[in-house]
Amino acid sequence: MAKSTTTPTPTYSTAGTVSAPIDLSGLKGEYTALDLQGAGTSKGKKVVKPGVKVTLTSLTVNNSGTLRRINSVVIPIVYSDKFYKEVRDPSLDDVNKLIYYADIPVGAICCRFDNLAKGSKEPPTLVILTLAILAPYRSLNLGTSLLLASMKSSLHPTIPPPPVPSDTRTNTRGSLTVAPPRVKVNRALAHVQVGNEDAKRFYERLGFKEAGIEENYYSKVEPRGAVIMVCEDIAAALGEGGDEVNGSA
Repeated sequence: MAKSTTTPTPTYSTAGTVSAPIDLSGLKGEYTALDLQGAGTSKGKKVVKPGVKVTLTSLTVNNSGTLRRINSVVIPIVYSDKFYKEVRDPSLDDVNKLIYYADIPVGAICCRFDNLAKGSKEPPTLVILTLAILAPYRSLNLGTSLLLASMKSSLHPTIPPPPVPSDTRTNTRGSLTVAPPRVKVNRALAHVQVGNEDAKRFYERLGFKEAGIEENYYSKVEPRGAVIMVCEDIAAALGEGGDEVNGSA
């Protein structure tokens, strides 16, 4: 009797997925400029705003340690190995990113999607799990850039890259078929620790509103309550009008 074999699920490669440089100057929020001549000096002195290269890159096994380090420094919560494996899922590649400032990894965003299944009672939602920027690089619109990029990708899903050919089995045309894009998601949700007014204002500035408080959301930090911040219309928050519909293809 022939021995049955199980065909492994194709894996998707996100290595080397780096965005084009991001222009921070036009974003909402604080922006820090460098005056190389000294602020408030005599007229005619030139104020220079250096065009520092800022890029986003995909989460991979190779930079997972960098993501862990950033989160451990900024967020007082220890996330499990399971968390760091799940956020590298290929279907989340366009919303989960590291941000590099002058080629230095200084922040990251990790999200998931809820309620994507047909017939769900709740609308499809982008859930922001972590958003972290190292302290010396705050007030540069880097957090804003990360969140806006994830919201835009949520609204305009991209087709995942094709699977990597297997080294252990025969590859077929079917195994290399590109997966279809997910549905458009026009709603976003984040949790902000009670008392963190700076974080709350940050989300409010980008179209989120308080939708309630979840008690005992945090199990190992005080206060344990979390303010639920919801953006009901990502398209409107991005200034794209109301043409996008939650859950449409």
